[in-house]
Amino acid sequence: MGPGPLPHRWILLVDKAGSSVEQMARDREIWPLVRPGLRGILRVYRISGGATVGRTWSGAIPPDWGLSPQSVAIRQTGGGAVLHGQDLCFSLFLSRDIFPPGARNWPLLYERLHAAFAEFLLWCGHPTVTHSQCSPRTSAGGESKRVNSSFCFSEPVRGDLMVGESKVLGGALAIGRGGILYQGSLQIQERKPDVLSCLFEEWYRSMGRERIDRSLLMEVGPHGIVGPICQDRAER
Repeated sequence: MGPGPLPHRWILLVDKAGSSVEQMARDREIWPLVRPGLRGILRVYRISGGATVGRTWSGAIPPDWGLSPQSVAIRQTGGGAVLHGQDLCFSLFLSRDIFPPGARNWPLLYERLHAAFAEFLLWCGHPTVTHSQCSPRTSAGGESKRVNSSFCFSEPVRGDLMVGESKVLGGALAIGRGGILYQGSLQIQERKPDVLSCLFEEWYRSMGRERIDRSLLMEVGPHGIVGPICQDRAER
C-alpha cells in the first residue's frame, strides 16, 4: 500500500492579473510565510505585460519586445527571459519539512511537478511530451559553465513540457533554508490564459491537488530517490 496524504495543509491562491514587477513582488511577500505544518501555497496568476528574468540572467532583452527596463522583473528562481501576456503563471511555495532528508532530490521534484501539470494539460485536451535533455552548457578553460543569457521558451531543458517542437511549460526552482519556490510559465497557443486559469482551478479542485501530492511523495530507495537526475535543474 502506498503512502497516504501528506500531513500538512494546502492553500490555493488564484490571483488577479498584474504587471511583471507587481507579480514578482507578490511572490517575495508570500515565500517567507511558508512555515512547518503548511504543505504548500500554490498561486495561479497572469502577468499582463512585461518580462521576467532569472536571478542569474546576464543577457539583453530584444529591442523588438518593446520593453522599458522598468517593465522587466527579476525572478527569485533562475532560468531565461520570458515575455509575458499570453501565458498562465504558477508559483508553488513548499516547506522543506515535508521532505525527509533522503527525499531532497530537487531536480527530480521539478520533473515530477511537471508530470502533474502534464496530466492537467491532457485533461483539457493538450497532450504533451517531456523533454529529456539537461540544459546546455558551454566550456571555458575545461570547466562547465551555465548559459545565463537564454530565452526560456526557445531553450527546453530536462523536465519541460513540449507540444511537437514547441515548449509550452518551463519553470525554475529556488531552494531556501526554510522552503522551496517553484515558478513556472505555461503558454498554449489555442487557449487564452484566463481560460486556462479557470480550467486549472476546476482540475485542481477535482483531482489536481491529489496529483500534486503524489508528485511530492518521491519514493526513497536504499540509494536515495529513484529516478533520473539532472543536477543543474535546481537553480534554473
